[in-house]
Amino acid sequence: MTLEKFLVVVDSAHSEHLALNRVVNFAGRQRHADMRAHVFVGFEGEDLSETDQPMDIIRGREWLDELLLPMENTGIKFTAELFWTQDWEKSIINAARRTKADVIIIPKSSATTRTSMTDSIWSLLRNSEIPVLTIELGAQAKRENILVAVNMQTTDDEYDALNRKVLLQGQMVAEFYAAKLHVVNAYYDSEDYPDRDKVKRIIDIDRQDIHVDMGKPEEIIAKLANRIQADLVIMGTMSRRGIRATLRKNKSEKVIKNLTVDVLTLN
Repeated sequence: MTLEKFLVVVDSAHSEHLALNRVVNFAGRQRHADMRAHVFVGFEGEDLSETDQPMDIIRGREWLDELLLPMENTGIKFTAELFWTQDWEKSIINAARRTKADVIIIPKSSATTRTSMTDSIWSLLRNSEIPVLTIELGAQAKRENILVAVNMQTTDDEYDALNRKVLLQGQMVAEFYAAKLHVVNAYYDSEDYPDRDKVKRIIDIDRQDIHVDMGKPEEIIAKLANRIQADLVIMGTMSRRGIRATLRKNKSEKVIKNLTVDVLTLN
């Protein structure tokens, strides 16, 4: 899957627009004729949910012009849209469909919760039909080391398909940026030891770049990301319902919370 059409989510309550900055940086490094961007400007509903800490959001034409000026300077084609909605997640998903976006780019946290993802952001990651790139505050925009997180010892057909999907996406991103590709697979005990050859049957990668370690995924993945100086982590979240959705959320959310780099999630 190529990533050429971007839906860039801008929360007008933020003082720094991480998703927009990332696209501007990307366009400056990798601009090509097929790149398109749609800037979706609004605010996440949870930003206004605390009645004892109301937020005044007043934005005028001058603010919008200043916001979009860096995009104009990149020379790539883009459109912009202002939205006001009570269903933040659904509005973004609908906009992605309408603009035929390849990827949604959003900041990892809302304006009021600077250190963690809100339920709305997590729900978007879990239910989006296309990849979602969450931008970490202070993370580097470069793409020199890509880390793909998988669970190759699974016996679940859906998860097996998701592993294949994230591996192929990782290979495509690494090739596009001429970046080094790594794969990580955590496991809990020796009876659950992952098979590196399953990875090699899907993508062309040296065995030494397939990292298999025992421990909690959120700890193993974050530790390796730091050690190899990963610029991007790619992982699956898998949309589920009921108790399985809750379990998947807990596992994936723990992993993402522990990371200090941009994360690309796929379902």
